[in-house]
Amino acid sequence: MKPRGAAVAAVASLLLAAPTGALAAEPPPGAVKSDNLEYVRWVPDTRQVVEGKFDEVRGRELLILTGRFGFKTLDVSDPTNPQPLDSFIPADLAEDGYWQNEDMEIDTRRKLIIGALDPRHTDNPLADCPPGGSTSNVACKSGFYVISYRDPANLRQVGDFVELPSGHTSTCIQGCRYIWTGGPARRSDQDWLGTIINPAPGDITLNNRLIGNGRPIWVTDLSDPANPQISAEPVDLWRNDQYTDYSHDVDEDERGIAWVAGRGGIRGYATSGLHRDPFQNRWRRATPFDPILVAGGGLQWDDPTVEGDDGVAQATMFMHNSGRPTDRSVGAAGVERGNVLIGTEEDFTTPCGNSGRIVASDLTDSWGGEPAQRSTRTNPYRMKTLDSFHPFIDTPETANPSLGCSAHYFEIDGPLLGAAWYGQGLRLVAIHDARNMRQVGYYRVTNPNPSEPPPATDPSSNSWDVEFKSDRNKGDLIYLFDMSRGVEVLRLKKGVAAASSMRSVTAPSVRRDPSAAKPVGALAQASRPGGSVTYVCPLFAG
Repeated sequence: MKPRGAAVAAVASLLLAAPTGALAAEPPPGAVKSDNLEYVRWVPDTRQVVEGKFDEVRGRELLILTGRFGFKTLDVSDPTNPQPLDSFIPADLAEDGYWQNEDMEIDTRRKLIIGALDPRHTDNPLADCPPGGSTSNVACKSGFYVISYRDPANLRQVGDFVELPSGHTSTCIQGCRYIWTGGPARRSDQDWLGTIINPAPGDITLNNRLIGNGRPIWVTDLSDPANPQISAEPVDLWRNDQYTDYSHDVDEDERGIAWVAGRGGIRGYATSGLHRDPFQNRWRRATPFDPILVAGGGLQWDDPTVEGDDGVAQATMFMHNSGRPTDRSVGAAGVERGNVLIGTEEDFTTPCGNSGRIVASDLTDSWGGEPAQRSTRTNPYRMKTLDSFHPFIDTPETANPSLGCSAHYFEIDGPLLGAAWYGQGLRLVAIHDARNMRQVGYYRVTNPNPSEPPPATDPSSNSWDVEFKSDRNKGDLIYLFDMSRGVEVLRLKKGVAAASSMRSVTAPSVRRDPSAAKPVGALAQASRPGGSVTYVCPLFAG
């Protein structure tokens, strides 16, 4: 058993003593859900979770989790009744000191976890990096761990920690032979990345917004996990109107294009094949160490002074993650299939409707990369917006000005998008028509008695990510990864394929929930008049 893993055995014995199907009863107090969802169960000992991924090892179906606790494996051969197998945190980290790996990658061929380490972790033993880390302190390391789950009941670290000048997210490229690692905000010794522009007090606009405070992508050749080869220079430079900025997360689509979301928009890179390089104005071969910009760019801003406008809520344009459906399940009138790009904006500006949205953009006129390559602050290029969605704009739902109103990670399964929406829980959005995205499901937990603190066993939602899983034709399961609550399992009764025929629904409004988790200790910037500060990938306090 690995460091701090002894508690898993005790939890396992309790779970194994419980009858299959236990905890699959009524939703918890304070929960609301749409009629097309059935509450299945809560998974014990999973609080502080950030992300989860599924795989199979020697016929055993697995759920691999990451969170403040490090890593956990669960047997989900019965997907409605997960059973714990092992828990692991690297020996050089304090208990519950892992952060953040919010888009954990797994190499399903070699059975490896790629675990990004953000500088805001806690070392063991403590040294020059303070508890909770720091993005600016050069003593706070970043990079990624490689963890083997070939024996899922015996997790182990492979090789040494891969130390990099970035470390918020690490993403597999070309079947995990290469790893792209990006973010977070800049370290104090990274001025060579270029100018940082801080906004002046007042309205945030295209010409008065935060630019430049972030780390780009460093590339690692992980062909030999015990001997990683790291790029000498970063990629995804000049991403924000000619400024190098925060490269937050990468999503490689089924056609091999790596989409990098961050401050300044979403850019697509070829990592193989022959393409015309818009920066060099010549044809050359792309590699993961030297990719070629082929599409994408900034996103249209929903300027509050312009009637009928649509797009991201804030001109700062911090795009958190993305997905490009390449099958025929998502489309838009007048747009060729494969040209719809979905992205999440992360932003906590209040009131709630000014927070981050999910945005669908048209890639059509961005192909070739020249529009994004030529974009400047004075002459910006922005992809055309097809539609955007936020539950407090696109449905009659209302809420108090909570700081939990931003969209976060999503999962696309055919015509359905499942979004983790921080304090607003799970939102299911039909995206088959990208010009008319509709909410067709929801699940959220708030304090049922706002005048009293909630029980520690039933906190309010603080949802971070979602995964879909088939359940033998009984309707698709949805695993919701909630930092405060842990893993919760729900069943979508008719399955994701029925999304286009599902009716639009509205979640009940929440007037007050003082127990909701609030973002703290993160990068802040000025916001629109009357609003509070806005955050990028924050820590939370309950």
